[in-house]
Amino acid sequence: MPQTLSDRLTVMDYLKACIRKLIYTLVVLFPRNKHKAVFGSYRDSFSDNSKYLYLHWQQQQFMRSIWISGNKEIVRQQINLGHEAYYRWSAKGIFHCLSAKYYFYNSYIGDINQWLANGAFKVNLWHGLPMKKIEFDINSGPMAQVFNPQGKWPQFKQWLISHQQLIKPDLMLSPSPLMDKVFSSAFKLETNKTNGAKLIRASNPRTDYYQHYPEQQTDLIPLLKSSANNQLDALNTQDRQVMLYAPSWRDSKQVSNPYLQAFDWQVLSDHLKLNNQILLLRLHPNENALAADFEDLANIVNISNLEDVYGILQQIDLLITDYSSLFIDALPLGTAICFYRFDEQDYLQDCRDMYEFANKLPEFAPICNSFEQLLKQLQPQSLIDQIELYKQAYQEVSQLFWGKDGKNRGNAFSALETALKQQR
Repeated sequence: MPQTLSDRLTVMDYLKACIRKLIYTLVVLFPRNKHKAVFGSYRDSFSDNSKYLYLHWQQQQFMRSIWISGNKEIVRQQINLGHEAYYRWSAKGIFHCLSAKYYFYNSYIGDINQWLANGAFKVNLWHGLPMKKIEFDINSGPMAQVFNPQGKWPQFKQWLISHQQLIKPDLMLSPSPLMDKVFSSAFKLETNKTNGAKLIRASNPRTDYYQHYPEQQTDLIPLLKSSANNQLDALNTQDRQVMLYAPSWRDSKQVSNPYLQAFDWQVLSDHLKLNNQILLLRLHPNENALAADFEDLANIVNISNLEDVYGILQQIDLLITDYSSLFIDALPLGTAICFYRFDEQDYLQDCRDMYEFANKLPEFAPICNSFEQLLKQLQPQSLIDQIELYKQAYQEVSQLFWGKDGKNRGNAFSALETALKQQR
C-alpha cells in the first residue's frame, strides 16, 4: 500500500526515498538484454496475468523468461518445476532485474523491482478490467492523495514517496474501445509518435491460457476428493451443478466474520445435497481463514488456498460474486453469473467511486440482496431459466468489455509477441 500525505514521515524516510530515486536514475546506464524478460506479481505471489504469460513462454521459449519474487518458497517451487526464478535481492535476482530489457507485471514495477527498472520496457498487464476508478482517475478517498495531490509541494512529496505508482508503463493490453478509454485516462497513456500507441488490442493472458492449453485445466474431481470435506462420496458427479462463490474482500474494519450472517450455511448445505450441487468457496486471500467456520459442511468445498480460479472457471455452471471484476473474466466463457450483495449499502459507502459506465450497465444477471433470494436463485430450474432470460443483455455487456465477437482482438500471447518483435 503506497504511503499518503497523511502518513507521518521522518527525515530518514525522505533520505531513503532520495537515495532510491538516485539509484533508479542511475540504473538507466546499465545495458539491457533484448532477449530477456523478468516477471513478477503483487505481494510476491505467483498469480494473475504475468504468471500465465510466464508459463506460456516457459513452454514456447519465445524469450528467456525469469520469475522474480521476494518469497523464497515461490522461487523454490518454480525452480523445482524446471523454471528459471530468483529471489529479488539475491545477486542473480539483482543482475537480471538490471539487465532484462522487459518487465512484465500485474500492478506496479515493484512486483519485480521498482528501483532497478529504469531503462527497461515496462508492460503493465494489470489485474482486472475495472468497475471502480483506478490510478489517476481516483479523485476521492485516501488514494486520491497518491495520484492527484493538490499543490506543488504535495505533488513533489508524493512523487518522492509513491515512486512506483507514478511510473507509466510503456505498453498495456486492452480488449475493447471502452477499456481503451479507461486505461488511457487512468494511466495517462499517450500516443507515442515514434513507437505507436501504448495500447494494443488483445485479451488477457489469464483468460487465454486455458483456451490455449485446455489439457492443463484443474481437474475438479481430484480437487473435490482431496478436500478435507469427506461428505461428497454420494454425489452424482455426472449430473452435478458446480457453483463458485468468490466475493470481494471486505476491508479490515470487519471485527467478525461477515459471511456467518450472510448465509444460513446449514440450510445451504442441505439445499446443495438435495439438488446434487457443489459450492466451491473461494474467499479473498486476506480473508481465507474465515472459511474455517463453515468448510466442514456437506457439498461445500473450500478452495481459498488455490493460487487463482482460472484453471476451473471454464468448468463451473454459476459464478456467484458481489462487486468483484472476476465476473468480467467469466463473460466470454458464457458462464452464468449471480450477484449476491448482502451488504451493498455499507460496501458502496466505503469504496472508491465507480466509473460512469458501471452505473449504466443493463441488468444482465440476477442481483440478490438476501440469503432467501439467493437460495431461490440456486434452484436448478432457476439456473436454467436464467440463461435464456438474460441472454441478450449478457451479450451486450460482454461485448462492451471484450469487443464485438472478439473482432479485431488478438489473443494476448500472439499480440504481445508481435508487438515486442516490432519494438525490437
